[in-house]
Amino acid sequence: MSRHFETSFNPGFHLSQPEFIIFGATHIGIKLARLLVAKAARVTVIDRHAIPLDPAEGWKYISNDFTVPEYVKDASAVYVVTEQESLNIRIALAVRSVSAEVPIIITLEQSRLGRKLARHLDRFSFISPSELAAKQFVDCINVPSPDPTRVATPSSASDTDESVPRKIDPLVAYAIGAAVVMVCLATIYFHYAERLSWIDSLYFVVTLMATVGFGDISLRESSDLSKLIGVLLMAASVTNTAILFALVTDSLLRHRLALAFGRRRIKDRDHIVVVGIGAVGFHLVEELIRRDEKVVIVDNNPNGRFMPAIYAQGVRSVMGDARVERTLRDAGLTEAKALMSVTSDDLTNLEIALNARSLAPRLRVILRIYDTALAGSLRERLDIHFALSMSTIAAEALARMVDRK
Repeated sequence: MSRHFETSFNPGFHLSQPEFIIFGATHIGIKLARLLVAKAARVTVIDRHAIPLDPAEGWKYISNDFTVPEYVKDASAVYVVTEQESLNIRIALAVRSVSAEVPIIITLEQSRLGRKLARHLDRFSFISPSELAAKQFVDCINVPSPDPTRVATPSSASDTDESVPRKIDPLVAYAIGAAVVMVCLATIYFHYAERLSWIDSLYFVVTLMATVGFGDISLRESSDLSKLIGVLLMAASVTNTAILFALVTDSLLRHRLALAFGRRRIKDRDHIVVVGIGAVGFHLVEELIRRDEKVVIVDNNPNGRFMPAIYAQGVRSVMGDARVERTLRDAGLTEAKALMSVTSDDLTNLEIALNARSLAPRLRVILRIYDTALAGSLRERLDIHFALSMSTIAAEALARMVDRK
């Protein structure tokens, strides 16, 4: 038995004749309701929650189990924008069973499925919020900055992080340093003790340490001290060489494992770094590829839903947390054309943006932000001019679809 709870926020609103019905008090649904109310439309929002996500402002909210009311046939249009695609389709079919004439508009990420439904349902339309958002995000790459002195095209060589080159393993450096010290000290000793020229002394020490000597210069007639030093030098050299080979092998092995798990340094210029491969990120990568942009993706889940498709397209990837500066360096951020952070969390996107700005102050940063007020604050206070809300983009597109009908 379905529950039904009605909350009236507008005394002058007549429930029997709503102009628009919206199923789903999601971010998209509420922003759509506000846009429609701004156009002097009457709006009813239906969802399972007892109260809406945000207070109703000029629109009516009804709480039930998405039961389709009979008065839906009197609506100018019905929107279905819940967060579950299967539920959106089920509600759309239920609406069509009540009325064959009312226009139905739903959100659906699977565009191919949406096109097939449109062939079987009259007066049916759909949008893919992530596809719409992806196009607008990509458009921001070449949009002139509101303040070109603060946000410019890719950083020049002077802005790049040349002070942090790929570092050699400290242990390898110590082993090489120890070998150099032994060569120098032994060369000095044998120069004076055995009366060899500097070149002959160096040659003798190298052949001694490599254990291939005693063919032309030997210690057979030398003092016991020289023989003892020769023995110690050979033993120390063999030990140090073994350690050096072990450290180099370990370093190469770690590098190979890093490549296998997506941990590698991208050496490229003028590419786009995309952080977060969900629905929006995946469509964003596809749109960038269609526009012939070079793309590097960053994600912390190598087994994500969209990763097989990303790998199949040959997109370079860095696996790691983009909130860590090293991960952004690995993605070649300092030489990138732009950063697009489109994870589902506003604060994560903000932290990534601030890290990016610290590494490349002139980099163009484009963020996915749900909170429109936060997006405005970012533009005003932190010089992040391109903070877009997917729900706002989708709501505006849905509202425009009514104008075209």
